[in-house]
Amino acid sequence: MPNNNDIEIDIGDLFFLLLHKMWFILLWGILSAAAAIFISKVFITPVYTSSTKLYIINRQNKDTITSSDLQTGSQLTQDYKILVLSRPVTEQVLSKLNLDMTHEELVSNITVKVPENTRILEISVQNPNPETAKQLADSIAEESAERMVSILEMEKVNIVEEGDIPSFPTSPSIIKNAILGSLAGAFISTFIIILIHIIDDTVKDVEQIEKYLGLTVLGTIPLETKYAGKIKNKKKAIKKRKKEENIYPEGISIEKASLEFSVNEAYKTLRTNIQFCGKDIKTICITSSLPDEGKTVVAFRLATALSESGKKVLFIDADLRKSVIVNRLKISNGANGLSQYLSGMSTLEEVIHKTNVENVDIIFTGILPPHPSEMLGNEEFKDLVRSQREIYDYIIIDTPPLGVVIDSANVAEICDGTILVIESGKISYRLIQRVLKQLITGKSRVLGAVLNKANIYGKGYKKNYYGKYYGR
Repeated sequence: MPNNNDIEIDIGDLFFLLLHKMWFILLWGILSAAAAIFISKVFITPVYTSSTKLYIINRQNKDTITSSDLQTGSQLTQDYKILVLSRPVTEQVLSKLNLDMTHEELVSNITVKVPENTRILEISVQNPNPETAKQLADSIAEESAERMVSILEMEKVNIVEEGDIPSFPTSPSIIKNAILGSLAGAFISTFIIILIHIIDDTVKDVEQIEKYLGLTVLGTIPLETKYAGKIKNKKKAIKKRKKEENIYPEGISIEKASLEFSVNEAYKTLRTNIQFCGKDIKTICITSSLPDEGKTVVAFRLATALSESGKKVLFIDADLRKSVIVNRLKISNGANGLSQYLSGMSTLEEVIHKTNVENVDIIFTGILPPHPSEMLGNEEFKDLVRSQREIYDYIIIDTPPLGVVIDSANVAEICDGTILVIESGKISYRLIQRVLKQLITGKSRVLGAVLNKANIYGKGYKKNYYGKYYGR
């Protein structure tokens, strides 16, 4: 078993993943843009900006403006900015307009700019009220002009442009916020998708089984299209699947499920691969890591697939703790089964039940024994398997999930091979590695794995692919 626990990131797979999830990214972008618009309109107070301009010149010659005047004025522009924002100016303005603001609050709403190579001061004032914004801009310009003339002993400061009453708020910018919100939503959703993809260690495809588990994939059973994409709610889908996958109607008369073409072909491929494992492979243990991976369905459909090729098959339900078959058949726990035979309460003839499927016989679990693991590990069960091996071409034994109880390991030791059923996208490969270690420690021969419920249609396959090319 390989010890490769490093997660590799395939850029190509990541690209197609994001492409496949583009609807999710776009949805989050739209929702985030809508949220940004809503917040901007409801929770953010609009702010209006009014601007005024001052022209500053310090004449050394009253008749003309010299280059020296321009140079000196340009060097003093930073001084002018400091004067505009000085406390005497702001406090005089606040007193004049009778505004309930502090010096710091007013200064935080004033912007002073000096266009390059000019002697123009542009003063902009922000305020939630457009009229107040104009009044502040004009008053600051007037007070600043007087103070410059007084402090710097300048001849004159001209107000080039008075403040206007703005018609539209300068902030918040709804369009800008919507764009930023959309980009943020798209980025966050993309990050979440990539993060989930990176930390997701579940086995989803054949390549991961071969790489992380070192197992041969004997078959890939597609998720039937009636379950893939038609039912969005996963819990409802599982509930409906369990209800519809009743491959055993009332009684022991077994009605073979009508399988989709791709699923039917997958079981034929699985049957062929098992036959290629060798003539000595006759007793096969079927297990999984966790419950609800579909091992029972896979086990029985494999049995019927083998019978269709003319092989005589015995299906043994060895899940003594929680039989899926008994529950679906609604058979009484007191019915003759494996536990009664192993405890000496029934004969072999009483527990082997004929079915209406040609070449398929079945042994149920029987009543729940007190020590299932010990019962499956005793000599009686070994003798049962050995004796029936001479009668049947194949014995398929359905066992409990090995990641939950040890029963399967006891069964696997006496079988010619074990097949591990892995549900696509459900089980961590690290957990499966621990399960495999139990099998290998018990000296069981692992024939390979079956990737079950694989959503091949989500990877670019078309629903009618097989039917189109193989004459469905």
